[in-house]
Amino acid sequence: MRIGVAQISTRAGDFAQTARQMVECSERAARQGVDLLVFPMTALCGASSVGPVDREGFLLDLAGCVLGLAEDLACPCLVPVLTDMGGASVPDALLIRDSQIVPVGLAARIEAMAAAAQSEPVDERSGTLPELELAGARLGVAFTYDDLDVYVDYEYDVDVIVFLSGYGFAVDDPSSALGTSLTEGRFMADAEATGAWIVGVGSLGCYDAQVFCGSSFVLAPWGELAAQAPSLEEALLVCDVDPSAEGPLEAPLTPEVYDAPLMTWSALAAGLAGTVRQLGAGGACVVVDDTLASMVVATLATDALGPTNVGVVLAGEGGPAAELVRALRIPAANVEALELPGGGRGGSGEKDRALAADLAQARLAALARRTSRVPLGTLDKTGLALEERTFADAARLHPLADLYRSDVFSLAHLRNTISPVMPAAALASYEVPDVEGLAEALGSDETRLEFVDLVLSSHLEWELPVSDVAAERGHAGLVEAILARLREVDSRRAGEVRAITLSSRTLAEARGPVGLAWHDVARPEEERLAGRLSALADQVGDEGDDGPEGEGREAGGERESHEREVRDLLGYLRDFSAGGGFSPMGGSDEGSGRHGSPGQGEGPQGPFWDGPFSEN
Repeated sequence: MRIGVAQISTRAGDFAQTARQMVECSERAARQGVDLLVFPMTALCGASSVGPVDREGFLLDLAGCVLGLAEDLACPCLVPVLTDMGGASVPDALLIRDSQIVPVGLAARIEAMAAAAQSEPVDERSGTLPELELAGARLGVAFTYDDLDVYVDYEYDVDVIVFLSGYGFAVDDPSSALGTSLTEGRFMADAEATGAWIVGVGSLGCYDAQVFCGSSFVLAPWGELAAQAPSLEEALLVCDVDPSAEGPLEAPLTPEVYDAPLMTWSALAAGLAGTVRQLGAGGACVVVDDTLASMVVATLATDALGPTNVGVVLAGEGGPAAELVRALRIPAANVEALELPGGGRGGSGEKDRALAADLAQARLAALARRTSRVPLGTLDKTGLALEERTFADAARLHPLADLYRSDVFSLAHLRNTISPVMPAAALASYEVPDVEGLAEALGSDETRLEFVDLVLSSHLEWELPVSDVAAERGHAGLVEAILARLREVDSRRAGEVRAITLSSRTLAEARGPVGLAWHDVARPEEERLAGRLSALADQVGDEGDDGPEGEGREAGGERESHEREVRDLLGYLRDFSAGGGFSPMGGSDEGSGRHGSPGQGEGPQGPFWDGPFSEN
């Protein structure tokens, strides 16, 4: 069969314009003999659904758009949508051909329910994913990493798996970059494990603060790359897929070497440009001083929007900040100099620096209002997690707010290899959060910052408890101090900042209950849950061994009973906790982040539970 991928950038919910784009793509694909044209997950509905109050009207208009597409599309198409099921937003895909519309995900679930009603119960995941015949091939459709795992683990007889990725680019998840990161991601292993062609369909553009980089691809079952679309560009990818082929391909492509900093910079620039357009502005403006963060943001804005669309409040005359503005070729008419009290950032004291920051933000707000540009801030994830803001903030967007500070340094070094616009002095100055014991435990500022960010990312993105972080990183007391500081700042953080989402779990998604007095500590292995259960079992077992014949079996039963009671109690507490199976928010088997867990969609599992319900 000949399959096509329409890698297009759209505006979510702009049904009329998007439908015109889709019809035009289908006409081009039909001229190339495409048997099935696949559109990206975000094309019609974006990355997330509308709120409950608007859902009825949205779905009605979506249905009208789909009915029009059924009449106008020039070839069979797979069109992803977000549907409503029990008040929740659920991804599905509509197979549209010969003016007929089939929701493939819903159809698969209905068939599975009908089969279960007529036969013995089977695992609920073994028959709920789509299998459909088209152009001599059997197709499966996956929406998440978990869906791909099901195709791997269960008996699905499919020749091609279409992966409609709804994951925005995340620094901690190489697979989210799709074809650009095949050497680092999961998809080659998926192709070999399933024995099926993998068609990765990447969305393109900025949706709901997430950036989608395109880079759609087609992988042969034996792991060779058959076709790939470019990153961050619209494209129509067409590839012949032969279910009977056993390889090798006549002309396979060589997978790219994944460059995470370069991909991150490109995604940031695309996200900044997309967000500025969404806000209806013609450009951006930023305060530039001698800090590296301000220089990175100014350089990023220039790359994303062009120097003529960037305004600058230059804090202090001369120096590294002025050198950067000249190197970026920002027009002099776009630059406003700000004379700071106390001689600038290095003034006579803390009060001078605070006043300077407030004055700079006031001038930034005035410049943004006068020029109709978006004011940009310089906060990063490390600072938001561990440092309290003590200045007025005029920024409507903080492009770096979902990136750790050590990643910002890596981006600065990368950008300077392209053209050295940032002064060397700024690249050598590390601003490390003030955490008790940090300076004494680690030698250099660079080492301290890297350690802080590793602890934060292990806890926030990878969702590791304190004990696991301490076991993996060492310095248990320092790990406790960093995470205690995170909780302290979290409870006092002044509102949320608008950011470009670049991780699988943002600070807002990781936030715990405000005012909770309890906090976890790093515990030795024997004091953790598994260790205590093992000790309890050993204790009961030893008591049984010392008794008369027959008592050992009774003690063994008692040991199992003790273990089961502890498991049931913990399961009960878990199910009724926030996010548990019986809580008002409900449970989820995909983790609390948008990507599930980083990388493979399988994060660290608890010791006992496989689902949202306990063994009880």
